[in-house]
Amino acid sequence: MSGSERKGLDHSRRRSGAGALFFALFLASIMTAAAAASAAEREGMPQTANPHNFVVKAYCKVCHTARPPELNFDPVTTCTKCHPANVGNHPVPRHPIGKKVRIYVPGKLPLTEDGKIVCYTCHDPHNKSGFGKMLRVDYFGLCVSCHVGY
Repeated sequence: MSGSERKGLDHSRRRSGAGALFFALFLASIMTAAAAASAAEREGMPQTANPHNFVVKAYCKVCHTARPPELNFDPVTTCTKCHPANVGNHPVPRHPIGKKVRIYVPGKLPLTEDGKIVCYTCHDPHNKSGFGKMLRVDYFGLCVSCHVGY
């Protein structure tokens, strides 16, 4: 086999490897979408439903028991049931989710009854604030709410 034939074969292998990777990623995205659709169907909601829309009372059961504001699970599990990608991959990974905090946290960022930081400490599950990423306060003011001097 000549050098140019070998180069063509190597290029072909790389191209087919990239194609296989693209196909695997494409297949994974389809499976993820199917799983999300299946979860929505199990909850009795249309696939385009947003369970954070607190105006539609039928969606409340996704997070709440029949006695709101009681949650179906603990606060972190309630959120990660639909947002599993945020476990270990949150944009702010250093926060002690599920642990008691040792610094002052203002009342506008609620902790659990026993003083733990959870998803709803920074995020408003009903998005009444209107800030991006469902944050309770503006993104640029969020960190300095607790971390004074940053």
